[in-house]
Amino acid sequence: MNGHDLEPHDEALERRAREAFEGSVARLDEDTRSRLREARRAAVDAFEARRRPAWQGWVPVAMAASALLVAVLLWRAPGEPPGPVVQSGGTEAIEALEVVAAGDDLDLVAEDLEFYAWLEQADFDGNAAGQG
Repeated sequence: MNGHDLEPHDEALERRAREAFEGSVARLDEDTRSRLREARRAAVDAFEARRRPAWQGWVPVAMAASALLVAVLLWRAPGEPPGPVVQSGGTEAIEALEVVAAGDDLDLVAEDLEFYAWLEQADFDGNAAGQG
Protein backbone atom coordinates (compact mmCIF):
# COMPACT_ATOMS: atom_id res chain seq x y z
CA MET A 1 0.00 0.00 0.00
CA ASN A 2 1.50 3.35 -1.02
CA GLY A 3 0.52 6.94 -0.18
CA HIS A 4 -1.73 7.22 -3.23
CA ASP A 5 -4.09 4.47 -2.02
CA LEU A 6 -4.95 6.22 1.26
CA GLU A 7 -8.25 7.99 1.85
CA PRO A 8 -8.16 11.70 2.77
CA HIS A 9 -8.65 11.20 6.53
CA ASP A 10 -5.92 8.49 6.51
CA GLU A 11 -3.56 10.87 4.73
CA ALA A 12 -4.21 13.53 7.34
CA LEU A 13 -3.52 11.02 10.12
CA GLU A 14 -0.30 9.94 8.45
CA ARG A 15 0.83 13.57 7.98
CA ARG A 16 0.17 14.40 11.66
CA ALA A 17 1.99 11.24 12.82
CA ARG A 18 4.98 12.07 10.63
CA GLU A 19 5.07 15.67 11.91
CA ALA A 20 4.90 14.44 15.52
CA PHE A 21 7.71 11.95 14.90
CA GLU A 22 9.95 14.48 13.15
CA GLY A 23 9.26 17.00 15.92
CA SER A 24 10.24 14.49 18.61
CA VAL A 25 13.43 13.62 16.71
CA ALA A 26 14.28 17.32 16.36
CA ARG A 27 13.94 17.80 20.14
CA LEU A 28 16.46 15.01 20.90
CA ASP A 29 19.92 16.04 22.00
CA GLU A 30 22.94 15.00 19.93
CA ASP A 31 24.11 12.40 22.45
CA THR A 32 20.76 10.55 22.30
CA ARG A 33 20.72 10.71 18.49
CA SER A 34 24.23 9.26 18.40
CA ARG A 35 23.27 6.38 20.71
CA LEU A 36 20.16 5.66 18.63
CA ARG A 37 22.25 5.60 15.41
CA GLU A 38 24.74 3.19 17.00
CA ALA A 39 21.94 0.95 18.30
CA ARG A 40 20.34 0.89 14.86
CA ARG A 41 23.67 0.10 13.18
CA ALA A 42 24.33 -2.75 15.67
CA ALA A 43 20.83 -4.16 15.09
CA VAL A 44 21.26 -4.08 11.32
CA ASP A 45 24.71 -5.70 11.55
CA ALA A 46 23.35 -8.44 13.82
CA PHE A 47 20.51 -9.08 11.38
CA GLU A 48 22.90 -9.27 8.44
CA ALA A 49 25.15 -11.69 10.34
CA ARG A 50 22.19 -13.99 11.04
CA ARG A 51 21.02 -13.85 7.41
CA ARG A 52 24.30 -15.13 5.97
CA PRO A 53 24.99 -18.82 6.61
CA ALA A 54 28.37 -19.49 8.18
CA TRP A 55 29.46 -21.76 5.31
CA GLN A 56 29.30 -18.89 2.82
CA GLY A 57 32.55 -17.53 4.21
CA TRP A 58 34.28 -20.76 3.14
CA VAL A 59 33.00 -20.74 -0.47
CA PRO A 60 35.96 -18.73 -1.88
CA VAL A 61 38.42 -20.99 -0.04
CA ALA A 62 36.72 -24.14 -1.38
CA MET A 63 36.72 -22.74 -4.92
CA ALA A 64 40.42 -21.90 -4.73
CA ALA A 65 41.24 -25.36 -3.37
CA SER A 66 39.22 -27.00 -6.16
CA ALA A 67 41.00 -24.96 -8.81
CA LEU A 68 44.36 -25.88 -7.28
CA LEU A 69 43.42 -29.58 -7.25
CA VAL A 70 42.42 -29.48 -10.93
CA ALA A 71 45.66 -27.70 -11.83
CA VAL A 72 47.76 -30.28 -9.95
CA LEU A 73 45.90 -33.18 -11.54
CA LEU A 74 46.38 -31.74 -15.01
CA TRP A 75 50.04 -31.05 -14.35
CA ARG A 76 50.71 -34.52 -12.96
CA ALA A 77 48.70 -36.36 -15.65
CA PRO A 78 50.70 -38.46 -18.14
CA GLY A 79 51.38 -36.87 -21.50
CA GLU A 80 49.66 -39.44 -23.69
CA PRO A 81 46.14 -40.61 -22.94
CA PRO A 82 45.94 -44.40 -22.68
CA GLY A 83 45.01 -46.18 -25.90
CA PRO A 84 42.38 -48.87 -26.23
CA VAL A 85 43.22 -52.14 -24.52
CA VAL A 86 43.43 -55.04 -26.98
CA GLN A 87 44.19 -58.57 -25.95
CA SER A 88 46.79 -60.55 -27.85
CA GLY A 89 45.26 -62.05 -30.95
CA GLY A 90 42.49 -59.50 -30.63
CA THR A 91 41.69 -59.24 -34.30
CA GLU A 92 38.33 -60.91 -33.66
CA ALA A 93 37.52 -58.33 -31.03
CA ILE A 94 38.51 -55.53 -33.37
CA GLU A 95 36.39 -56.99 -36.17
CA ALA A 96 33.43 -57.29 -33.82
CA LEU A 97 33.94 -53.70 -32.76
CA GLU A 98 34.01 -52.61 -36.39
CA VAL A 99 30.70 -54.38 -37.00
CA VAL A 100 29.14 -52.62 -34.03
CA ALA A 101 30.64 -49.27 -35.01
CA ALA A 102 29.42 -49.64 -38.60
CA GLY A 103 25.89 -50.04 -37.29
CA ASP A 104 25.27 -53.26 -39.21
CA ASP A 105 22.06 -55.07 -38.50
CA LEU A 106 22.62 -57.20 -35.39
CA ASP A 107 19.19 -58.83 -35.55
CA LEU A 108 20.69 -61.74 -37.48
CA VAL A 109 22.90 -62.60 -34.54
CA ALA A 110 19.94 -62.69 -32.17
CA GLU A 111 17.99 -65.14 -34.38
CA ASP A 112 20.18 -68.22 -33.84
CA LEU A 113 22.18 -67.86 -30.67
CA GLU A 114 22.72 -71.63 -30.34
CA PHE A 115 24.51 -71.67 -33.70
CA TYR A 116 26.86 -68.92 -32.62
CA ALA A 117 27.52 -70.70 -29.32
CA TRP A 118 28.40 -73.88 -31.28
CA LEU A 119 30.57 -71.83 -33.67
CA GLU A 120 32.46 -70.35 -30.75
CA GLN A 121 33.24 -73.85 -29.44
CA ALA A 122 34.31 -75.18 -32.86
CA ASP A 123 38.03 -75.32 -33.58
CA PHE A 124 39.53 -73.62 -36.64
CA ASP A 125 39.37 -76.75 -38.78
CA GLY A 126 35.60 -76.52 -38.82
CA ASN A 127 35.17 -79.48 -36.49
CA ALA A 128 33.02 -79.06 -33.44
CA ALA A 129 34.88 -79.24 -30.14
CA GLY A 130 34.75 -82.70 -28.67
CA GLN A 131 34.33 -84.38 -32.08
CA GLY A 132 36.98 -86.64 -33.48
